[in-house]
Amino acid sequence: MKKFLLFIFIFFAAVQLQANAEITTEEQLSREYIINHGYSGEMARLMNLQHDQIVGVKPSLSDETHIYRPWQNGIRKLLMYIDPGLDDERFMQHDIKYTVRWDSI
Repeated sequence: MKKFLLFIFIFFAAVQLQANAEITTEEQLSREYIINHGYSGEMARLMNLQHDQIVGVKPSLSDETHIYRPWQNGIRKLLMYIDPGLDDERFMQHDIKYTVRWDSI
């Protein structure tokens, strides 16, 4: 009888335990949390962009985004034409068209 009561007590004690998460989803997506866990600032930016795309919110421009003058944009486009590996700072920020058109070649 004592073993049975002990088993019932342990069983109900285990059932009462809850898995309480100490961190919310919003905290996991914060820039500080991502950087503090060893990821780069660019990774934090990409995660926030992806989250905004999934939720359907238009992503806001961060402080790190450069706004160039028209003549600077022309020089950058020329340099990007010469060197396709140059970062255009639009990674994950434009709509991808899955159909090929004459002007996309």
